[in-house]
Amino acid sequence: MSTEHLMGDVGAVFEALMGTADGPRQEGEKHLRNLTISTPADILLLLAQIGAQGVGGFQLDQRLLSLILLKRLAFKPLPGLFLNENSQHATAPFDVIRETTRGRIETVLCAGLKDEMDTRMRKGLGNCAATWAQESAARHRPLLPLPPILLELTASPHPFHRFTPFQLLDMTPTLLVDSVSDPLPAPQLAHVLLAGINDPSVDVRVEAMKAVRSVLMEGVTGKEREEIGSQMIHQAFQSLPRLPSNLLSHALVPLVDLASVHPNLFLPTLSDTLPYLLSLASPPSSSVPHQFSPYPPSRVGQEEWEEIANPATEILLSLIELRPSQLEGWESGRVARELVGLLIGRQVGSFEVDCQDWLDATNLEEEDEDYPVFAEEALDRLAHALVGGSTILPALSSQVESLLAQPDWRCRYCALVAIAAVAEGCLEELQPRIRDVLTIISPTAKDPHPRVRYAFLQCLGQLCSDCEGIMQREYQNDVLQVCLQLLEDPITRVRVHSAACLTNFFQDVEPESFASYIQPLVGTLLRLFRAGALYLQEQVLATLSNIALGAMETFLPFYRDVMDLCIHTLANATSSDQHKLQGRAMECASLTGSAVGKAAFAGDAVKVAQLMIIIQNALQSDDVRSAYLMDAWTSLCQTLGDDFEPFLPQVIPPLLKAASFKPTKPDALLSSFEESTPDTEDALVASNTSEMDEKVQAFENLTLYAFTMRAKFEPWLMHSMELSLGGIVDRYSEGVREAAAFLVPGLLQVAKDAKVWNDSPNNLIEVFQRVINAITKESDPSFLALLYKSFTDSLHVVSLSLPSNLSAQLINSTEAHLRDLKSTRVDREIQSDYMDEADREIYLEEQENENSALDQMENSLIMIKQFDENEEFSDRIDRVQRLRAEVRKRGLKEDEPDGM
Repeated sequence: MSTEHLMGDVGAVFEALMGTADGPRQEGEKHLRNLTISTPADILLLLAQIGAQGVGGFQLDQRLLSLILLKRLAFKPLPGLFLNENSQHATAPFDVIRETTRGRIETVLCAGLKDEMDTRMRKGLGNCAATWAQESAARHRPLLPLPPILLELTASPHPFHRFTPFQLLDMTPTLLVDSVSDPLPAPQLAHVLLAGINDPSVDVRVEAMKAVRSVLMEGVTGKEREEIGSQMIHQAFQSLPRLPSNLLSHALVPLVDLASVHPNLFLPTLSDTLPYLLSLASPPSSSVPHQFSPYPPSRVGQEEWEEIANPATEILLSLIELRPSQLEGWESGRVARELVGLLIGRQVGSFEVDCQDWLDATNLEEEDEDYPVFAEEALDRLAHALVGGSTILPALSSQVESLLAQPDWRCRYCALVAIAAVAEGCLEELQPRIRDVLTIISPTAKDPHPRVRYAFLQCLGQLCSDCEGIMQREYQNDVLQVCLQLLEDPITRVRVHSAACLTNFFQDVEPESFASYIQPLVGTLLRLFRAGALYLQEQVLATLSNIALGAMETFLPFYRDVMDLCIHTLANATSSDQHKLQGRAMECASLTGSAVGKAAFAGDAVKVAQLMIIIQNALQSDDVRSAYLMDAWTSLCQTLGDDFEPFLPQVIPPLLKAASFKPTKPDALLSSFEESTPDTEDALVASNTSEMDEKVQAFENLTLYAFTMRAKFEPWLMHSMELSLGGIVDRYSEGVREAAAFLVPGLLQVAKDAKVWNDSPNNLIEVFQRVINAITKESDPSFLALLYKSFTDSLHVVSLSLPSNLSAQLINSTEAHLRDLKSTRVDREIQSDYMDEADREIYLEEQENENSALDQMENSLIMIKQFDENEEFSDRIDRVQRLRAEVRKRGLKEDEPDGM
């Protein structure tokens, strides 16, 4: 087969694709597709020859492009290329070329892997060969010529040759198992990997680490993993200290993946691995005269250190989260004790001493990308993993008392936010010591540095949120008095945070516990609003909302002033920079009305709704007010009940529009042959995230309106039902499917109350037909449970027997699902001896989802039997129920040993 006649065409395509002009690139793509459709075998072979063997004398970049095009073109169905001219289904070129051509291409690729000397080309070849092996194996056609080449290259004197086998094993971890006639035994596979971990070349060692990760996660059975895994982890950690610091993070990342899935592999060598990981988490030296840990400071710069410390800390946290008893028991809690100090030290060193930018900030919605959040999040995870706090709190206490006495504001700040970070996880130990904690932190409310006063409020607010109402019941005077004082702070950001702290306090409170504080709080907040900056005004309205909800009817004496403020803001805060303020005003008005009740709010509700309609009609794209409008309308509906009916024509159409959204395809890449192209459906969702979120919210709000307004929702019944029935089979969003499933029974309640489908049973039949069709096609147990619940609730609403064909279809589908589940569970029983603990945990979680589906199946069958007296159906349902009970007994058992 000669390919020379295509050389000129392909060269022109390369030139076009590597150019910068869009038009020629698109024409080049089109020409290459046409060439591939007309001569797929010649094009694929030529691309392989150019990339792997340098045929045609092309430059390095063109050869690399050739390999990218080969792996993208070969396995992507091309419109116009058919395996069967009669069926006209688009087919991938790989699937239409002859086996001899596939073999020639593979010979070319393998020859390139053996002979190529350029390191960039070798990486490109490795990627292409790995993709070819993956796709070939997926078609039950193992790439048999490749494994011998892989094993041969491991013994090459050239490090860039030895690099390639581990690159391939990282991308195709089962290559030495399913692409050989005799699978390599696990000990021999381990020998290959261990040779890579200890290779003289640092690049080979790092790539071997990645291969170890992939093989242990996907390339061996659970029993084989137990046999070789711990030894490989131990050798990996022995190799790490010999790596240069700039490569160390690349070698640690694969171990993060293993620790998060297979923590047991790390347990036999904790005494070696834990001190090393802790030492890596020791930050560079700072000017602070405080000893955070027994480890010497890192000698590398801050940025390079973080690249190393982040994966090292992540490994520690994963092990602590997944194996808390073993990690807490190691040397009497040493890991947690030392990690607390290391994390606080990390955060102290991450701040600049000067904080003028923080003081000058006015847009608090923009996330501070420079804020060192890692340490706080890690402390939170640590506290939640070691439940109770018996280890964390003593370690934290020994750090905090010294840090609060330091002259450097960063020390005092980080001590306070550390308490806030661990509060929820350490609740059991913290609750009896709340008074002691308040005694320790209270002086910082008057700290000379504003960021420390801010941190005090952060800590206080977190305690209000996390301590299950203790702060509100026993320390309300302390909290409210200090917040009132700090509402008068000279620094605006501290005043704002004091108001934010109050929102936390009022989320879990009894009205009588703070009655005497309502007047000074509301008065101070209203005064701050009148004289404050925009971001302070926004927080004031949010805080007033929470105070009203906490006070309920006792808020009535202050209702008029707050409502007038909200209405005035809605009417007059019309500039673009005040959009969020308007949103907060809607929120405050609707929630305050909800708090005081319909009788007091009814008159103002009309004014508020009219202003909301004006705002709604003026919405712009990506308008921050949209979400506030949605929430405010639902709050008004719940407060007003049937009296909300006049506003439905304004509220429902925008929701129907949002619920109708379908992701549009993003503009095609200038070259569809880029090295990495995301999955089409994932790309659609990713490019329309906010719209998909609004779609989910729209379905949820429609459900609320349907259940609240009942018959009065009838004008939108048909449109909503069509959307919900489409939503339960939405391909793009689990959230949409879930919300749509909840909406279906609500809409049937609307139809029932409005008595609109009494004379047109076809509508009911279609609804149940489409729900049952969705059940029939669904394979995910979690969503299957939701669909069965939707069916059961729907049948409960209509309280009628289904047509016999629909009952029969549901029973048949349920029986089919049960047989599939039984087969799956029996397979798990057979495989249980080959599972390690991580596998078992994954499968047991899957079984929990399956059990939920089984429960909902039972409810549906009971409901059918309740309304259908057909004796034949009754007998069949009884048989299916017996099958369901049998399925429930199969599978893994919680108390089974894991075989270790």
